[in-house]
Amino acid sequence: MVVTMSVDSLCGHKAYITAVTEGRKTHIHIETDCKKLKKWGCDFDLPNAEMTQQNIPYYEIIMKTMKNAICENCYVPATVMNAYWVENEKVSKTLAKQIGKVELTIEKIE
Repeated sequence: MVVTMSVDSLCGHKAYITAVTEGRKTHIHIETDCKKLKKWGCDFDLPNAEMTQQNIPYYEIIMKTMKNAICENCYVPATVMNAYWVENEKVSKTLAKQIGKVELTIEKIE
């Protein structure tokens, strides 16, 4: 199966994240116009969830984010993990389809 998610960040950039299971790994592909994310890497693999008892993919994303100076408020790393979790059935695909959209709403700034 293939999972694709999109995210609009506060910085104005949009990204499309696709997760595809390929054998013992999950391939992540990111389409974006953000220069920092392009440096971060738009094509990489994470080990499949069933291959590890620990959350190694999460730590790999965190280390990758720290090494490449991605903005702290960037939603892409979290969206990568959500796409990964849905693709590897750590989050129900049925639930993800039903929800369809998750929003962040700025209710008030004074």
